[in-house]
Amino acid sequence: MRSELPSGMRLVEVTGDRYSEWLDAWLGAFASPPGGDPAVVDFYRRTHPPERAIAIDDGTGYVATNSSQHRDLVLPGGAAVPLAACTGGSCHPTLRRRGLMRATLLRLHERAVEEGKPIAAGGVSEWPIYWRFGYGPATSYNALDIDVKGVGWRSDAPGGDLEVRRVDGAEARTLAQSIYERQAPGTPGEVVPPSCYWDRLAHDPADARLEQMLAIGMGGAPRDHVAVGDRGLVSYRITSDWAPETTPQNIVHVIDLLAVDAEAAAALWRYLLSIDMVARVQVWYSPVDNPLTWWVADARKLRARRHDGLWLRPLDVPALLEARGWAADGALTLRVHDPEGYTGGTFRLEAEDGKATCRRTTAEPDLEMQVAAVGSILLGGTAATDLARGGRISAPDPRAAQLWDTMATPERAPYISYFY
Repeated sequence: MRSELPSGMRLVEVTGDRYSEWLDAWLGAFASPPGGDPAVVDFYRRTHPPERAIAIDDGTGYVATNSSQHRDLVLPGGAAVPLAACTGGSCHPTLRRRGLMRATLLRLHERAVEEGKPIAAGGVSEWPIYWRFGYGPATSYNALDIDVKGVGWRSDAPGGDLEVRRVDGAEARTLAQSIYERQAPGTPGEVVPPSCYWDRLAHDPADARLEQMLAIGMGGAPRDHVAVGDRGLVSYRITSDWAPETTPQNIVHVIDLLAVDAEAAAALWRYLLSIDMVARVQVWYSPVDNPLTWWVADARKLRARRHDGLWLRPLDVPALLEARGWAADGALTLRVHDPEGYTGGTFRLEAEDGKATCRRTTAEPDLEMQVAAVGSILLGGTAATDLARGGRISAPDPRAAQLWDTMATPERAPYISYFY
């Protein structure tokens, strides 16, 4: 499916010699163009390579950008499917509402289908934009602000006998990738990054610019890394707030917190909440089912703000429903409407012993929805019963939406731990 562009504009693939221009156009829309910073440009060139980037050129330069990266999406049950990880969308503010973003996004969907990918995904800058393109919010995360002095720590919380140790950037980089690869299969919604993504932990620890551009941390003192064996790692920075007439009110900004088990995670949290002269700990990304709530003495001192994370755009509904694991047996007939025509139709889903088959049918549906709603409920983190009450899913018998939730809800809340 193609979209008509205004006269004088054309959609092009980005060449290597114009990559810096493309990157400035994209990140400049978010007020952080890298310009000539070679370290930042090199990082993005490896994690978001030129051959995956597209742009709209008006003859004087790039006025809109987008890209889709080769990634894998972890589904409930631990299986992963090829994903078109869409990111890099921007449009010059003088050209808004001219169909430029639509044209780039439709091309990314077309390319994903050509490459055999059953799904696309993205992080959404503005909620109202993407539903009409078939994307639905599928994961959530909490941003945390913790009052260190008031929150306390329960003496019976796990991890108390585990030792934490300082590590340098090179070891942190190796540990982070290893720990992530072990924890990701148990977390539906994770988008497995390329190996070079972890190189950022070996970059200059005194320069927080790359972290700010990736929306995963803030400035402050040089970055620190602390590990628990090979089971957990936390990276963080401390900003100073200490006037001569006051006690220190420093803030810890957590950048990465990775752990393969609850004991290692608890040991890292215990450490963060015990650093001298720190009044608050702030975390950009945290799972909504983080057990930290139950490890502290006063969870009211742990303020959480919930945000939408990954938005999913199914391109092959039967393939996705057969690839994921199922928590309970059951059968449902789904009618899906896809405005782009990739995966519309009526499907019979039958799940047994954790596996499912999904075939086209002519039967009347138990649930009817737009493809964006399938994206929302695919991982089980958004309840079909909620969407039915909100009018996004039609369920003549409410028990059908309840059955979906019983079948689809995974052991862990869907979550993506970083912004790509």
